[in-house]
Amino acid sequence: MNLLASQILERFRAQGLIVDHQGFDPLLQRISPIEECQPGDLVFVDHAKYLERVRSQHPSGVVISEPLGAELLGQPGLAILIAPNVRLAMAILKQAFADRNVRDTEWPPIHPSAIIHDTVTIPVDTIIGPGVVIGRDVRLGERVVVMANVVIEHGASIGSRTVLHPSCVIGYGCQIGADVILKSGCIIGSEGFGFAQDEQRRNYRIPQTGTVIIEDRVIIGANTNIDRATYGCTHIHRGVVIDAMCHLAHNVEVGEDSIICAHTGLSGSTRIGKRVFASGQTGTLDHVHVPDDTFLLHRAGVSSSIKTSGAYAGAPIQPLQQYLKNTAALFKLHEIWTRFKWVEKKLT
Repeated sequence: MNLLASQILERFRAQGLIVDHQGFDPLLQRISPIEECQPGDLVFVDHAKYLERVRSQHPSGVVISEPLGAELLGQPGLAILIAPNVRLAMAILKQAFADRNVRDTEWPPIHPSAIIHDTVTIPVDTIIGPGVVIGRDVRLGERVVVMANVVIEHGASIGSRTVLHPSCVIGYGCQIGADVILKSGCIIGSEGFGFAQDEQRRNYRIPQTGTVIIEDRVIIGANTNIDRATYGCTHIHRGVVIDAMCHLAHNVEVGEDSIICAHTGLSGSTRIGKRVFASGQTGTLDHVHVPDDTFLLHRAGVSSSIKTSGAYAGAPIQPLQQYLKNTAALFKLHEIWTRFKWVEKKLT
């Protein structure tokens, strides 16, 4: 890192990430967790309970809100960098100074074991790891990183600066945008789950011949599967974050900046609005719609479309406040039942 605190302010002030620098101007060498900080470190503080650690462990810099920062003024050798949103500042500064360098590889830029079809043009700044397979007419943007054992089938496209971690599979014809991160084991464009049955309930596969479109700045966690559409496309809009081990079925649509947590399953043709938050193990039936700015909590089970934005929980879902009241009553169910039986006995 090796930057003065004043240099950090200069770099990030224009975007409003860091708005002021108070106190000293030491050299900052590392970004550290507050529990392990020492002189030379930059830490992030978003709660008063961490102030004493700053005083006792003497980091050289702290990113902090203005009210909390005022309590550290005068701390010897400490640079106080004021951030309106400390957690956002942590995200951007760690990306800039403490992130993994995915372009740092022990192999040649294009590993000799990679199998690349003759029709594919490889930009000069692309990284392609061992065991990669890239099919016919694949299009790669600038500064793409394709790690070990990734498979990109024919006709797929990968946008600039996208990173494909080991063992991802990109199905034929799928479109991946720019600045996308697909973590290890993602499968994009697997065949959707579509079957028909005859009178004896024997199953007949319905070919899933659509595609998957993933827009810019999407992050998808390890071992998540996104099925290709039956017709048309499964569509993940820009800025979406999907956790590990999720399953999005054919023709699902997820709106901009939504967050889908681990083990969530979205059935076919589910439509998720913008800025929706789905906590772990959320599930939907097919063809339901979830409106913008909705929160799905406590293993939410969405069995029919939600008409009004808000917070919902449980299975089947209830408005959050109703769910909390019902959950509290559930813990007294045996007591209520015992009292009811007693009253019933007295009345009969």
